[in-house]
Amino acid sequence: MNLGPRLALLTTLMMAATLGLSAWSFTRFRRADLEQDLKLSAGQVARALQVALEPLDADGVQARLAERRGALAAAISPFTLDLIWTGPDRPDNGGWSQLVEAAQIEHKPIGSFFAPAGRAPFFAMAVPLSDAPRSEAGRVRAVLGFRRSTSAIDAAVWASLKKALPWLVGGLAGFGIAMLMLLRSGVVRPLRRLNEAIEGVAQGDLSRALLPQRDDEIGILAGRFNAMTESLREARAERERATTARSALEARLRHSEKLATMGQMAAQIAHELGTPLGVIGGRARALDKRASDPAEVAKNAEIIAGQVDRITRIIRQMLSFSRKSRPALTEVDVPAAVKEALGFVDESVMRQNVTTEVRIAPDVGPIPGDPAEIQQVCLNLLNNALQAMPGGGVLEVTVETVSRRKEGLALAPPLPFLMLEVADTGPGVPPEDRDRVFEAFFTTKDLGQGTGLGLAVSQGIVKDHDGWMEVGDRPQGGAAFRVFLPLSSDPTSRTPLAPRSVMSNDP
Repeated sequence: MNLGPRLALLTTLMMAATLGLSAWSFTRFRRADLEQDLKLSAGQVARALQVALEPLDADGVQARLAERRGALAAAISPFTLDLIWTGPDRPDNGGWSQLVEAAQIEHKPIGSFFAPAGRAPFFAMAVPLSDAPRSEAGRVRAVLGFRRSTSAIDAAVWASLKKALPWLVGGLAGFGIAMLMLLRSGVVRPLRRLNEAIEGVAQGDLSRALLPQRDDEIGILAGRFNAMTESLREARAERERATTARSALEARLRHSEKLATMGQMAAQIAHELGTPLGVIGGRARALDKRASDPAEVAKNAEIIAGQVDRITRIIRQMLSFSRKSRPALTEVDVPAAVKEALGFVDESVMRQNVTTEVRIAPDVGPIPGDPAEIQQVCLNLLNNALQAMPGGGVLEVTVETVSRRKEGLALAPPLPFLMLEVADTGPGVPPEDRDRVFEAFFTTKDLGQGTGLGLAVSQGIVKDHDGWMEVGDRPQGGAAFRVFLPLSSDPTSRTPLAPRSVMSNDP
């Protein structure tokens, strides 16, 4: 039920209760008036009897009253003569006995209303008759009792109520209709307009405005609503201005970042290409000077070819960084990939006088992934470690299964992961550089020892396999890079692999 009919019904019920109470009070007062009229009428009859019969001679009282019973009954109609008491004994009827005793004691007529069980209610009065005139004190010789049914009073009260009932019902119905119309126009419609405006605001329409045409609470509410929408409009405009300014700033920052990245890349490319181009130029001049010496020509030609291969490799690496390829998921034997990658760097290991220590746990099995990309990660980490030990050292490679929480899920239960750790005895990674060590083009090595892309590419590959990388210290000194890869490719426990670039060995 809507608010208007509910309020109208509630008000009408309250009005009905008030009218019902008024009708009940009216019947009480009406009955009281009629009962008072009955008492007055009975009192007049009693005085008439006393005037007609007093003084009452003491001799033959009962006989004389019995002879006049018929005349007395006719005289007091519509009252009914019910008792003539002349003896010393009280009447057997309890009600009459009390009235007779009271009339004898007070020497005046005594009346009362009675409602006996099983009988209709009535009014009765006892009239004392003395042996002296009313103006003189005398002895009560007899008591006359008469009564009258109160059914006439009930009928009169009910008749009055029936006359008033149509007016009460009609007035109540009219009051309910008037209240409903008043509530609909004064409360429901304004609240409905306010609700429509609120729904519009909820949908983003802040142009709604309510005219506060009233000075009551609803008018105040409309004014407050208008103030709220105005504040929201101002806040939205301010937010849009801030968003526009922020977008412009972000665009400028992105442009600046692109320029910075391009500058870094250009500087790195210039450096990487400058060295082999310088070598090529020098060897070309040497060829021009010693063109007659076949051994010298062959040597310089071999050096020039090597530097051209180096330039080609650098260019391919840069092009590969900008292209994406989707990894081919199969089973990867990580220990085998590690051993094969160690074979690729065997010449550098011997040239730099590096000792290798490989520890592979017996419970390590195949994991889901792209074999070429996992081998690329192994090779990048090995090259990174070798570049940190140009004067020799110890290269430690560990492959085992560990229980770890996935990065960024502090509340998740620990899960089994394969861990590949490559540690070296080089200078290590300073703590202030560890947050940037996986950024593209960032390197702590000397110029010419790397492009700064190896670790960034490795981290991208590991993330594509739903894993992560960490960098820390080796207990005996040096750096330790750890790779964590999931043991299962269950889609409920890992995200799909995204396409990414494939890089060369150079970290």
